Amino acid sequence: MRSSFVILFFLLSAASLPARAQNAASPSAPTDDSITVNLLSDRIAVGEIGQLFIKVRNAEAAMPERIAAAGLEVVFSGQQSSISISGGRQSVETTYFYRIRGNDPGTFTIPEFEVRIGERIAKTRPLVVHITENSDPDAALDATKPHFGKLELTRDTFYVNELVPFTLTAYVRGRNAIHDVVTAELKHESFVIRGFREVRTDGADVGNTYYSSAVLPSHLFALKPGAHRLGPGQVAVRTLEADNGAFGLSTFFQRTSTRELATNTLNVTVKPLPDGAPASFTGGIGTFQLTGKPSLTTLGIGDPVTIDFEVTGVGNLRTMSAPVFAIPQKGIWKTYEPNKKLNDEEDSDGFRTGTVRFSQVLIPEARTGDIPEFHLTYFDPAKAEYVTLKTGPFPITVNEAAPGAAPTVVSYPAGGTTEPAAKRPEPRFDDILHIRTGAPQWLAAAPSGKPGLFFWIVQAIFSIAFCTLLGWGAVRWWARRRDTLQVPIEEVPFAKAMKRLPGPGSPRREFFHAIAAALFAWKREHPSAPPQVLEVLRRVSERCDTVLYGGQTDTDSPVSPSEAEEFLSLLRRLPVR
Repeated sequence: MRSSFVILFFLLSAASLPARAQNAASPSAPTDDSITVNLLSDRIAVGEIGQLFIKVRNAEAAMPERIAAAGLEVVFSGQQSSISISGGRQSVETTYFYRIRGNDPGTFTIPEFEVRIGERIAKTRPLVVHITENSDPDAALDATKPHFGKLELTRDTFYVNELVPFTLTAYVRGRNAIHDVVTAELKHESFVIRGFREVRTDGADVGNTYYSSAVLPSHLFALKPGAHRLGPGQVAVRTLEADNGAFGLSTFFQRTSTRELATNTLNVTVKPLPDGAPASFTGGIGTFQLTGKPSLTTLGIGDPVTIDFEVTGVGNLRTMSAPVFAIPQKGIWKTYEPNKKLNDEEDSDGFRTGTVRFSQVLIPEARTGDIPEFHLTYFDPAKAEYVTLKTGPFPITVNEAAPGAAPTVVSYPAGGTTEPAAKRPEPRFDDILHIRTGAPQWLAAAPSGKPGLFFWIVQAIFSIAFCTLLGWGAVRWWARRRDTLQVPIEEVPFAKAMKRLPGPGSPRREFFHAIAAALFAWKREHPSAPPQVLEVLRRVSERCDTVLYGGQTDTDSPVSPSEAEEFLSLLRRLPVR
C-alpha cells in the first residue's frame, strides 16, 4: 500500500513540484514557481483605473495590500487561481490583481518589491507607467470602451468669482444600461463647486454604438486667478448586467454592478477682476437688479428702522454683500451688520435667475428728512466692467425724542410710620369645595361562599383546551425527534462516489459538486496519505470551491469534455480501497 502512495505522489505532483535538480545544474533555467508582473496597459489617463497582474505558479504567495509608488495609488483588488495540465503535468497558477490610479500626468515607476513565495523571497521587476492627460472633451467619447465619463464646461476662460455651469456625464454601452447614479465628485482646492442635486438620464450614439447616459449638472466659481486644471471627475453608477434572467424574465431578475468612471480633464484660465472697483462693489459677479424698502416712515431719534433689499439676477449671489450708503452717514445714521438670506432653491445656477435678500438695521442719531441713497456695484463679465445699482433716497420723518414722564410719588399718612400698616386678613372657607357634610351611607359587605356551577364549567373548559394543546405539541415534538434519530447520515465510499460522477455535458455545478464529494470520501478513507498528495488534492478542492461558491455566472452551463477529462483523470489515479 505504501508503494502505491509513492507512485500516486509522483503522478499527481509531477507538474506542481519545481525541477530542483534541473535548476541546480542550470541556475538560469526558469522555475515553475516563478513570478511574473505585467500591466494591462502602461498608458493610463489621469483619474482612470489601470490593472496590474502578478502571476505566481505552483506556490502560495503573501502579497502586500498596497505597493508604494511615488505619484501612483496601487491597491490590491483580488486574486484568481486556475489549474492546467500540459503533457501530463499539472500546473496551478494564481493571479493577483492590483488597481492603479494616477492623479497627475507624467511618467512614474512601480519599483521592484519583495514577495514571499513558499520558503523563499522573490523580487519583482520595476514597471514604468505613463499617466496621460486627456483635456479634450470630444476625445473622451471613445466608442471602444464599455463605459466612460465626460466633463464639460460652458467656457474655459472666466473671471474670479464668476459662476460657470458645468456637467459630469456617465456613458454606459447599451440601452437603459444605467440603473442609478451612486456618487459624483469633482474637487479642486482653488474652486468652490456645488454638489450634484439633479440627474438627467438620456442616450446617444457614439460612433455606431448606442450609449445610455446620466447627466449631472452643477456650477462652480474660482477663488484665485491663474491657469488651473480641472478634473478628472469621478462618477460611480450602478449598471444593469447583460442577462435575460431566469426564463427570460429580465424585468424581474435584473442584476447590477457598480462602475467607477473617470472623466477627462480641462485646462481653464481664470482672470482677475479689473482694478478700479468702486467702494460700493460688494463681490457680486453677473447681471442683477436692486430694490429696497424701509419698514417705517415715521420714527423718533434712537428708534430702529429696517431697510429690506432684494437683489435678483443671474450670477454669483453667494459672494455678494449688502448695499452700502452712497455717502458715509457718520453722526446721522448708525448702522449694524446686515443680515443676508439666500435659499438654495432661490440661488442662481448661471442660467436661471436667483434672488438674495438683505436686511439693514439703521438708527437715526439726528433729525433728518430721508434715508439717503444706497449703492450696490457688481462686475458684469459680459461687458467686462463694473455696474452700479441705486435705490433710494427714502422719505422719512424723524421726530425729537418725547419728554420723559414724571416719576410717580407715593405719599403716606403722617404719624411717624414709613409705610401704612397692612390690613389683617379675614379667614374664608368658601374656597374649599366638594366636601360632604351630610350623614354617611354604609354599604353592606358582599356575600361570601363557595363558587357556583358556572365557575366550575368555565374552569373545566379552559383546562381541557390547555391539556389538548399541550398533548398535541408533545406528540408532534416526539414524532419529529423520532424521525431525526431514525435518519442515518450516509457516508458514501470513494468507489461509489466515482460511479456517481457525471460525464461531459452535465451542468458545471453538478459536476464539480460530485468531484468535491469524491475527494472528501477519498481523504476520509486515507487519513494517513502523504502531505504532498493531500496538498495536490487541496488545490483541486479549491478549484471546485471556486466554481461552486465563487459567484461565477456560468455554473449551469455544461462542462466541456476537456475540462471533465482533466478532473476525471486525476481521480482515476487515486487508489480505491
